[in-house]
Amino acid sequence: MAERIFEKNFIVQDKPGLKLPSYRHDYPFIRRVTHIDADTVPGAKFYNECMWILPDPSTKEGKVFKDAHKHAWGQYLGFYVYNYDDIHSLGAEIEFTIDGETHHITESFSAFIPAGIEHGPLIIRNVTMPIFHFASGTCELYE
Repeated sequence: MAERIFEKNFIVQDKPGLKLPSYRHDYPFIRRVTHIDADTVPGAKFYNECMWILPDPSTKEGKVFKDAHKHAWGQYLGFYVYNYDDIHSLGAEIEFTIDGETHHITESFSAFIPAGIEHGPLIIRNVTMPIFHFASGTCELYE
């Protein structure tokens, strides 16, 4: 049987020993799935993390998911509802400030944050449906 040289490129768990930066907040209703970077896939020139944000009454008034911060690299974010009946209505509200401009988002969305632009806080409110969230960036390691 031939050697499976790409087996190492399939990631099926969160990054072992992952340390989140101080501007990131972790809650029981956020369930991390996978994390790819140069540590988990040698040679990767980007990072990507995926997680589920689950319905939780504690989100009614809002939970700060990420404080204001910026990166030296561009970042791509996605928030998508798990609701076959209406894939566009987010089933939550995301309040997201980018470079001093605050947005209130209630639809599934993707966003690109250019390098060096401050973004946050990112506040999650009133989560009533599961939301798949991912973030990726043009960096080898998320720091």
